[in-house]
Amino acid sequence: MVLTTAAVVAVAEPAWADPLPLTLNVSVGPSGARGTLVGTVAATSAPFPVGTTPTVQFQYIGGNNTACSATARPVTQIAISGITTTAGALTVDPATVRRIGTNKIAFDLPTSAYPATDSNGDPSTVNYDGLVLLGDQSVAKWSVCVYDTDSTVASTLLAAGTYTLAQKPVITSIVPAASAAGGGQSITVNGTGLGSATTTTTASIDGVPLTNLQVAANGSSFTAVTGPHAAGTNLDLVVTAPGGKVSSLDPDNNGLPEDNDNSTADTPIPFSYSNGITISPNTSALGTTVDVDIVGAGFSQLSFDPNGDPYDANAHVFLVNGKYDAATNRGVAECGAVSVVNDTELICTLDLSLYALDPATSLPASPNGPIAEGAYILTIVANGGPGVGVGAAPTMVSSSATFTVASY
Repeated sequence: MVLTTAAVVAVAEPAWADPLPLTLNVSVGPSGARGTLVGTVAATSAPFPVGTTPTVQFQYIGGNNTACSATARPVTQIAISGITTTAGALTVDPATVRRIGTNKIAFDLPTSAYPATDSNGDPSTVNYDGLVLLGDQSVAKWSVCVYDTDSTVASTLLAAGTYTLAQKPVITSIVPAASAAGGGQSITVNGTGLGSATTTTTASIDGVPLTNLQVAANGSSFTAVTGPHAAGTNLDLVVTAPGGKVSSLDPDNNGLPEDNDNSTADTPIPFSYSNGITISPNTSALGTTVDVDIVGAGFSQLSFDPNGDPYDANAHVFLVNGKYDAATNRGVAECGAVSVVNDTELICTLDLSLYALDPATSLPASPNGPIAEGAYILTIVANGGPGVGVGAAPTMVSSSATFTVASY
């Protein structure tokens, strides 16, 4: 008889007693956000029959509490110890719970207390901000528990999933907040809520993705590399982190004017791309011919005429002794046979054996002979006309555009 009893006790709970896995359309979101979640269980299951309205609860995960309770819990105030959640149970307002089908429901994130009043009929103060992070928390995981009723003693757990709260991202600085048009600039974005090593964070500048993005473990910064972009100013750097999106043009992420809160940056932090290029190779011997690979941005918008003159209104690539000036310092040579590979790369041929051009007229300066030894700036202009002024739009003077003609 004892053996029979022992055998009965050892029988495991049947598998059907386990809650069905609940898949949410969004599994991570910002603290205190408004929104609707959709929860789905396997199509072969039907836990939400016609005529029923399930009860949905958010129950804290922390310490020994790792899963939904067998029955619904009483509404409990969120509490933390350090950054660890130690208590909390929020019931979703049943007016926002919608049955979509026998295996799908939709419900709103809690943003205020429910029930709205306490036992005395006064406004409830229990979780009056809804589902939020507390203190120094940057992330917290919650169980999403679906019951057949709200009874704390007789309800049945139908389905369970998880939802993670993340800190709303904020940007405090971008260092540096500029890049050459060709990209490749390493930058650091500082702030809070920017993600972690175990979450996914993406960022872009005016729609151009940043690459090689690496987030600090505490979510207070990340490093990344800029992509190519045509020259421009007042561009927004947008970060998409687990806690939502933030733009550097609204860096404290509140959609409001400056609020005099010194802990966040209200003033927009615009990003800019300079009209710069990078060249390879960047040196050649006197009197030789060399093909130069140029990396930048916006090249597909330029019009190069292989049969044109160096002073016409088309785009040109000049070898300039210093800073380009359309009227007085146009360059000593033109890099010809331009081939635009794509918007960010072109190739041209520099013949250093030809007579140097007169910088003021772009005519061959025959008495001067070929291009002399020295350091020059390879410059792309959108318009080679001598009187065009700012319309020439020359690429900037930079070390990455320096080309050296040497005696060796």
